[in-house]
Amino acid sequence: MVNDIQLNRLADMYRGHGYDMVLRPVGGDLPPFAKDFQVELLGRKGAGGVLVSVKKNRSEVAADQEITRYAATTGNHPEWRYDLAILEAEEPGARDLKGAKDPSDEDIRRALDDADKLVRLGFIQAALTMGWAGFEAAMRKRWLAAGLNAGGGTMPRQLLSDLYTVGLLSFQDFPRLEQLYRWRSEITHGYAPPHFEPDSIEFLTGLARQLLEEPQTVTQTA
Repeated sequence: MVNDIQLNRLADMYRGHGYDMVLRPVGGDLPPFAKDFQVELLGRKGAGGVLVSVKKNRSEVAADQEITRYAATTGNHPEWRYDLAILEAEEPGARDLKGAKDPSDEDIRRALDDADKLVRLGFIQAALTMGWAGFEAAMRKRWLAAGLNAGGGTMPRQLLSDLYTVGLLSFQDFPRLEQLYRWRSEITHGYAPPHFEPDSIEFLTGLARQLLEEPQTVTQTA
């Protein structure tokens, strides 16, 4: 079951877009067409809003036979939309990386230094690839060093969500990191390279170093 801390983290993202959010809406919280919906979040903005089902993983999605109906019903009301959020979605390639070894802190810092050097030489796309590798490794280190659930995410998108959920990544940084992850994926999978400014690499490598250096314990809330 998704806990309230996870829901509040997700709700903060909608609040940042101007929505008034309700956690676990019931009865009068819901619009008339959705009175029987069982969703985790509701956001209102103007005459409409958003209904959000939040699932822990894809197994929970597969087990919920109402999702299709919710989406179809909501689609008949243009002022409303239906969103599905999956907190721990497995990403392609997750199984391929099992057994791979994590780098040392020194190795991570060397990768971050290399990314900064590539920026200065004008190789921005290569710098993003190298910088993200260092950042991703730093995320894993931070997750384990904080004493959090050892079963936490090992793939980048899941790690971003996990670290954001427990407060180790900020609301301000999270959207920019998601964008950088998408750009990095486009580059590494051979799609047309996006245009982005060199300071994006400085942001990424700086945040990675911060994850390595900051105090290593947090209190995990159930």
